[in-house]
Amino acid sequence: MPYFIGFFLIGAFYFIGIFTASLLPLPIPSSIISMLLLFLCLTLRIIPVHWIKDASMLLMKIMPLFFIPASLGIFEQADLLASNILPLLVGTLLSSLVVLIITAKLIEKTQGEKA
Repeated sequence: MPYFIGFFLIGAFYFIGIFTASLLPLPIPSSIISMLLLFLCLTLRIIPVHWIKDASMLLMKIMPLFFIPASLGIFEQADLLASNILPLLVGTLLSSLVVLIITAKLIEKTQGEKA
């Protein structure tokens, strides 16, 4: 029964997110709205964590299966990726460098410089 309640709540929040996204004039995906609403309800203790814990743990265990369609989509677009490899590599390297620098600065600021 715990799985049923958990999956029901996760699905209900998903559909609430779809409905809310259709009402808002913002370009926010419904899945993000769903997660924020669920997070808000869990944080405010409107919904007890133990109601969705079992279902969410099961979803976390099988999460790698959800990446298979995205991976296959990348293989289908191999020619498009190959024709744009330079901009993709430059963008990936630059954004990784920016993230690395920002992370280092934040750690340095929060923990102080250790010799």
